[in-house]
Amino acid sequence: MNAEELKSRVVPVLLSGTRREPDAKLLTLGHDNKHAALNALSLASQALRFTRPPVPKEFAVESWPHDERHIVPGQMRSKILRLLDRCTDDTARALALALERQKLRPHPFDLPKLDGFVRRYAEQLGPTAQYWAQRDTTAQKSRGYFDADELTVETWIEAPLRKRVKFLKELRRRTPEAGRQLLEKSWTAENPDSRVQLLAALRIELSAEDKPFLESTQKDRAPRVRELARRLLSAVTGAGAENPALAVCMERIKKSKSGVLKKHIALKLELPATVKEHEANHWIREQFAEIALDEFARACECAESDLVDATRKDDNLSFALALMAARDGRFDLLGAVTDEIPDAWGRMSGLNWEDSLLDDAEQRRTWAEALIKPKKWLPAIPFPAWSWLHQQMEGPLPAPIMSEILSSAVWKDQLGEEKKGPSLEIIQAICALCPRELRATVRTQLEPLGLERKDKGTMLLDILDELESLI
Repeated sequence: MNAEELKSRVVPVLLSGTRREPDAKLLTLGHDNKHAALNALSLASQALRFTRPPVPKEFAVESWPHDERHIVPGQMRSKILRLLDRCTDDTARALALALERQKLRPHPFDLPKLDGFVRRYAEQLGPTAQYWAQRDTTAQKSRGYFDADELTVETWIEAPLRKRVKFLKELRRRTPEAGRQLLEKSWTAENPDSRVQLLAALRIELSAEDKPFLESTQKDRAPRVRELARRLLSAVTGAGAENPALAVCMERIKKSKSGVLKKHIALKLELPATVKEHEANHWIREQFAEIALDEFARACECAESDLVDATRKDDNLSFALALMAARDGRFDLLGAVTDEIPDAWGRMSGLNWEDSLLDDAEQRRTWAEALIKPKKWLPAIPFPAWSWLHQQMEGPLPAPIMSEILSSAVWKDQLGEEKKGPSLEIIQAICALCPRELRATVRTQLEPLGLERKDKGTMLLDILDELESLI
C-alpha cells in the first residue's frame, strides 16, 4: 500500500469510523480490527505529514518594493514599540522625521504592530512603509514608492503630493522653464488640492514666460486655483486685476489719522455683528485668505512697512496682517507684528491650518524667529499651539529660540514646585521641538516631575540620541 492509497482509501475510513465501514485494505494492516485501525492511523499520519501538498494552479505573489534604507537596529525595536504605545502625535511625528533624516525604516516584522504609525507617516518612512500603507489600495489609486532623493522627471507623477511639491520647487530653482513644463503635462490629471499646492511652486523664479500657463488656469473650476493664478499674474504684469475679496474687506476697514505734530494713518477692522468673539479668528482668516499683502497696502494707501503702526491699536487687524505676512513670506513684517501681539501663533494654531507654510529649513528658522517671542508671553501657551508649531517646523526649533522658551517665565512657572507641572502632552511637544544640544537641559528640568508625566518625553529624547549616534 502506497501513500496515495492511504490518503484516498484509508483516511476516509478512519474519519468516518472503522466500526461502521470496515475495509479490506484496512484489515490487512493488523491481525485484528483494533490493531489494523491503529496501524492505519499511524501510517496515515506519517503520510499526511511528509507528503507535499498539491501545487495550486495560481499564485498570489506579493512583490515588495526595493528599499535601500537600513532597518532600525534590533536593540531599538522594543524601545520604539514602547514609545509609540499611547503617545501623542508630536512624539510619533518626531520619531518619523528622525527616521527620515537618518534614512532608517521600521523592521518588517513590526509593521503590523505599528500599522497606524506607518500609515500616517508612510512618506517619511520610505518605500517599504509606503507599500504597506497602500497594500489594500486599488491599483488605480495607488502611488509609486519613492524616497525623496529617488524622484526623477519620469517618476515624479507617481510620488506622494508632499514629495512632488518639494521636487517641483527644487526644479524651479534650478530650471524654471522645466518646472513649469513638468506641471503643464500633469495639470489635467491633478485634483483641486494638488493643483493649488503645485501651482504655488511657480512663485519661485516667477517670470513673464509663465504668463500663458497662468492665464489658462484662470478658467479652472476651483476658486482657490483661480485666485492663486490671479495673484501670480498680478505679480508678473505688475498691474493687479480687481480682487473682489479685497473690495469686501475694505468696506469694513475704517481709515483715520491720529497724532498731534505728525499725523499717522490708523486702520480699524469692524467685525460683523453676527461674528462672536470666539469666531473672530476664523472669520478673519476666511476674509483675508485671498488677499496679498502688497495689494492690501495699495488699497489702504499705505506703505507695507507702515502697516504695523497703522494697525497697532486693532488686534484683529494686526492678526490679519500677521496672516498675510506669514503666507507671503514677509517674515520681517511678521516679526514686527508679533512684537505687538505675541500670541499670534497661538491664534493661528486654532485655525485648523493643516497646510505647511514653509518650504525649507532656512525658511522655517526665519519664520520661527519672527513668530515665537517667549520673553513677551504672559499666559501659559496651550497645548494645541505647541503641537501646531511642531507640525509647521517639521523638526526641532532653532537652539536660540528653544533656549529662550526653556528660560521663559511661563515655562519655569509651570515647572514650579507648588504646581503639578506641565501636562504630559506639552512635555512631549517640548521634547519633540527640542534640538540636540538642549536635550540635557530639558532632562534636568523634567527630573523633579513624576514618571507618568515625563516618561514618554524623556524616552523620545533617549531614542533620538541613539538614532543620531548611528551616523
